[in-house]
Amino acid sequence: MKQFLQLIFYSFPMQLLLLNIRKNKVLLAFWLILFGIVTQQIGRIFGISYLFLDPEYVNQVGFGSLFIMGLAIGGFTMAFHISCYILDSRKFVFLGSLRRPITRFCINNSPIPFVFVLVYLLCFVRFQLRNELLSVADVLWQASGLVLGFVTMILVIFYYLVLTNRDLFKTLASQLGRGFKRRRMNRVNVMLRINDAKKDLIRVDTYFESLIRVRKVNPTAPYENRVILKMFDQNYLNAIVMEIVVVASVLVLGFFRDNPVFQIPAGASLVLLFTIVVMLRGAVSYWLKGWSVTIGFLLLFVVNYLVANDYFRADYEAYGLNYGGKKAEYSMANLRTPDGPERYEADKEHTVGILSRWRAGFPADRPPKMVFVCTSGGGQRAAVWTMRTLQYADSALEGRLMRHTRLMTGASGGLVGASFFRELCLRKNRGDSIRVYDDRFLTDVARDNLNAIVFSLVVNDIFFRFQKFTYQGRSYHKDRGYAFEEQLNKNTDGMLDKPLSDYYEPERQALIPMLIMAPTVINDGRKLFISPQPVSYMTIPGTVPQRVLGTAPSFYSGSFRYPSIQGIEFGHFFAEQDAHRLRFLSALRMSATFPYITPNVQLPSEPAMEIMDAGLSDNFGISDAVRFLHVFKDWIAQNTSGVVFVCIRDTPKNPAIAKNVSQSLFQKVFTPIGSFYANWEHLQDINNDNSLEFAQTWFRGRIDRVELEYIPHASLLPVDDSTAVVTDAIELDKVRAASLSWHLTGFEKESIRNAILEEHNQRAIRRLQALLKDPMAGENRLQPGK
Repeated sequence: MKQFLQLIFYSFPMQLLLLNIRKNKVLLAFWLILFGIVTQQIGRIFGISYLFLDPEYVNQVGFGSLFIMGLAIGGFTMAFHISCYILDSRKFVFLGSLRRPITRFCINNSPIPFVFVLVYLLCFVRFQLRNELLSVADVLWQASGLVLGFVTMILVIFYYLVLTNRDLFKTLASQLGRGFKRRRMNRVNVMLRINDAKKDLIRVDTYFESLIRVRKVNPTAPYENRVILKMFDQNYLNAIVMEIVVVASVLVLGFFRDNPVFQIPAGASLVLLFTIVVMLRGAVSYWLKGWSVTIGFLLLFVVNYLVANDYFRADYEAYGLNYGGKKAEYSMANLRTPDGPERYEADKEHTVGILSRWRAGFPADRPPKMVFVCTSGGGQRAAVWTMRTLQYADSALEGRLMRHTRLMTGASGGLVGASFFRELCLRKNRGDSIRVYDDRFLTDVARDNLNAIVFSLVVNDIFFRFQKFTYQGRSYHKDRGYAFEEQLNKNTDGMLDKPLSDYYEPERQALIPMLIMAPTVINDGRKLFISPQPVSYMTIPGTVPQRVLGTAPSFYSGSFRYPSIQGIEFGHFFAEQDAHRLRFLSALRMSATFPYITPNVQLPSEPAMEIMDAGLSDNFGISDAVRFLHVFKDWIAQNTSGVVFVCIRDTPKNPAIAKNVSQSLFQKVFTPIGSFYANWEHLQDINNDNSLEFAQTWFRGRIDRVELEYIPHASLLPVDDSTAVVTDAIELDKVRAASLSWHLTGFEKESIRNAILEEHNQRAIRRLQALLKDPMAGENRLQPGK
């Protein structure tokens, strides 16, 4: 037994594995990242695991997308082998006596890549079977693409290595010695490494000559410095060639990024990035030896300094705005303009006109309910849930939901879904032949958007943003913000690709509800209110007494001399920068930024105003709706029978309280931070509940609140329940919570689609039917679209 263990311990694969663990920690870190991604332990909140477990190519997951993933992983594997060979082959001088030494090295250095491919295959098959509604045969066919791609890339690179080994040894052997003599520094560097290697040789008794043949090391084989020198030089050249090929591939993919054929799965582009870094790491470590880490940190600080001083400035712009002219002055003095009270009153009267035109559409003797739709943020999940809920509820109410709705607020993906449904209703109101409840629109919203973003990040944003495009006569860089908007534009059939000002007349004529976006200004935490209508009344506290707003002198006088400026009206503040020409998709992007995925937007002000997700201040849009209600409380109380807050949430409001479990040391350290982040939405819920409860004290009408929640594991109505609005049944075991990402799996889409049938949501629909009951409709039970 001892002899057997000794045989394993001194085998070449085992010694390489131990050496990698001891010495090549940076290279192993990339493997650990890949293991973490495919096992969903890393990047799950960003949906990064979907790039590997559900990779899309030309908008579908199939054999082709997995084949490309296999090619990328095969290339990364060979980059890992070559880097290890450059760094460590000198410790195994017996390689100098072998034919095709790098091939033998790669075979024996394959335990980690082999285990990763195996784990990847298992995770992929399990994920697809659980989440994509596919048969075993279909999943195995897709998995075979991964294996075939991996093997193909390995064989291609091996073939190249065999050719270069043969050519260099036969035709350049005599020239290499003279070349090293001419390049004295190279020769000295390599000779020093050989001398060091003689002092640090690693014992190896056996090695794999092929995948199935094991051979013993010949300890009597002669090792000449000349042979070792050739071995180092030739394979360093191979590494340089591979590096050039990979970088060129990334540049080509970036240049043709708008062609779907060149938009490889984002997971593959991420692996290409890892390949570049691994090969650079190998080359730098080889030449800089022990100084590599020190010089690496120095370069990091240098790059950080250059970025801080705008040498590598990479601003992400909002399309349609003028960045080339005069910048808006971003100061408190400019926020407190002298015309504040007059503008406030004028904007208020303008909106009263919109509300009056809406009121004229109802019988004079029957005051209608006014509906505020508040939809939560949450990426693709929130977009699809909002779209599904609005389609279902409006169909159940035979169009009365949108007819009664006067305001839409929210954040991130929720506003994407609400905007798309509002656009469909606008087209229908204008006479277009369109079925707003058609299931294909829900399918459109559910299309992937993550692949385009990450692909752009890897092939464009990290390296060079040299491509530009023109929008409304102005030039902007193509970056992942552009990728997000273009993919969203495709997903919504181009319906939302219009300037913000295009919605001015439809909103003013009350054809559609007002939609106010309120992303967060990172500079000072204020909200940026984006609307085609003038809405300056949203920017100051709703509790400022009317006497303070009466005249210009009293606006900044008395105890309210400096009323808090809680928001900035986009249209007025950036009027000279053509705020009305802002692309509506850019407005949605500003309201849906997410760290590392969709970048923060810089606006043309001095200093630059940086914008982040609206969910940072209120992920549900309720605070904005309450502020709107307070501004128009008197008009609404006199002209309506009350207000209904329809809150569309992509998370349950009252989740089960988790049990306390034993915590490790690391968990004890990070729990306070993690708990604060995890409970951020709950804190917002408490504030919003307080605001609505307080509103009951100052609003003279009735306030109702109807919540529709995405609760995938809740109980569903039985099919024979006579009170059910619909009689669909689904299997509970197929309903699982969708993740927070810009990508949804097949099961997640079904989970969202069927969550509207949950008992709580069915009660909410019935309550809406009662609140918005049409007096002329009779008592017949409604049948909504499915």
